[in-house]
Amino acid sequence: MLKFWLYIIVLIALCILGLTIGSANESMVTFDFLFVKADLSLAMVMVVGIVVGILIGLYISMLFSVKMWARAQGAKSEAKRVKKAAQKAIEESSKAVVPVEAQ
Repeated sequence: MLKFWLYIIVLIALCILGLTIGSANESMVTFDFLFVKADLSLAMVMVVGIVVGILIGLYISMLFSVKMWARAQGAKSEAKRVKKAAQKAIEESSKAVVPVEAQ
């Protein structure tokens, strides 16, 4: 949990740094989106870049997390299956053993 909050603090610090640098430079730049051109301030372009970067990072992290979760679920079901098979083998071997009568 501490690691999560550390990431959030670093992310907020980067956003503040970006906005500070962008607000110090009020020049307008032409920003070409996929289908629209717009004249935006440098600060706004930086905010758009940071937001898009965060969204791409979250998407990649979610894909990795889902992949690891699926792998863990597969391992759990495999372990259950092996445990059940071992238990069944133990029960069968205990039934097969015939007690030796005392002489």
